[in-house]
Amino acid sequence: MKKIIFYISAILFCLPIQAQQRFFGVIQDADGYVNVRDTSGTVIGKLLDNHVFADWDAQKSHKEWHSVEYGAETGITKTCPNGNTHTGEIHKSRIRYLADLPQLKKQPQSTDKCLVYANDTLTVKIDFQKFNPQKHAIVYDLEAGFVRSIDGCSDLTGIDDNIPHEEYASVTVKHPAGILEFPTAYITHLYEPSRNNVVVALGKGNSLFISTQNSDGASGYYAVWTVENYLVKSLFVLHDF
Repeated sequence: MKKIIFYISAILFCLPIQAQQRFFGVIQDADGYVNVRDTSGTVIGKLLDNHVFADWDAQKSHKEWHSVEYGAETGITKTCPNGNTHTGEIHKSRIRYLADLPQLKKQPQSTDKCLVYANDTLTVKIDFQKFNPQKHAIVYDLEAGFVRSIDGCSDLTGIDDNIPHEEYASVTVKHPAGILEFPTAYITHLYEPSRNNVVVALGKGNSLFISTQNSDGASGYYAVWTVENYLVKSLFVLHDF
């Protein structure tokens, strides 16, 4: 299974951003949930509204049942190193891809230091900053010389055992009721953010999804944040295996 996912991940990183977003979806069902089944048809889980998942069969239109991978409904899920995700199958008629949702448009004031996406009522701002090694506790492998951990974290997403060049400084959402600033835990240890591969999509109710593809060239990954009722609900990080 991991070998299959490796090849799919490699293909994903070669596709245009809108095509890549068709691998990430949420459910569309009047009941507000969809049962996840194993290959025998037994129900093994459930996906609720606004729960982002990766559809590994998104390009196989002939298939009725698609293999999906998803994390916890709330909190932070990363496919590596622990691989704390769930897999199963759902019917293709119950999938709506992020690329098919209403989108916030990238604004002219976007620069190399920040990206701005907005519509009439929402403004999403993503700020970047240079990684300053002097402001972080870095542990090196004494023999090999590579980075083992940064600030006590060994799950270094987006780098290949080297010092990062950039990191997220902040992510904020300006909404009718105020301003949401993403908690630090949801933006730290995600290195080498990209300015080019970002999609901000609107879900049901007061929900939105921020999807990014990031990499230093060797350790690519996707990060998808879910905001619901103007609170950060989850972060799903899909690594390039």
